[in-house]
Amino acid sequence: MNKIEPHNSWLPLEERAAKETNPRHKKLLTEVRDHMENEIKGNLEPLMATLTSEPIYHFWGDNPSTIEGYDAVKGFYGAMFETGGQQFEVVLDKIVVDDGAVITEGQVKNLQKGANLKAQGITEINGETIEDDSLFVTTAQLVTVWPADQDAKLVGEDIYFGEKSINNIERVTKEDLPDYYVI
Repeated sequence: MNKIEPHNSWLPLEERAAKETNPRHKKLLTEVRDHMENEIKGNLEPLMATLTSEPIYHFWGDNPSTIEGYDAVKGFYGAMFETGGQQFEVVLDKIVVDDGAVITEGQVKNLQKGANLKAQGITEINGETIEDDSLFVTTAQLVTVWPADQDAKLVGEDIYFGEKSINNIERVTKEDLPDYYVI
């Protein structure tokens, strides 16, 4: 069984949208679903098509930051795709929708290479020395608010991290990853 399945991330949104009877809510859920799928698959243009012309992203947690404007957000995603950083899984526990936003809550799972952890100053996990080519999956609680405009385009994301992902880490091997995963 794989320890991380990025392509499962948007399925709960797809299922919820299929059951939704309110047309506006269905459209918002589908827009978030499309955004998540295109982000995880690294499809930049279809991803950007889910956003307004002036998106704004807020990241809340230990190091709050903001990314504002179409070009800045596109640059953020382009840089993410170059490093494979989009290959995360979001395990959704809750989906809330109203006329102005979708809210998702769950756990985000990321693959971390030993070299990346070492660059952050982490040299051992559970008493074991980290090698550059070691692989780990980290997990953190995540709440995302996806506000939308009158046309159901996403205004951006307000992302709240409930904890440091390094607090929940598991050593994995290539065999623990799906076939489509690029290391």
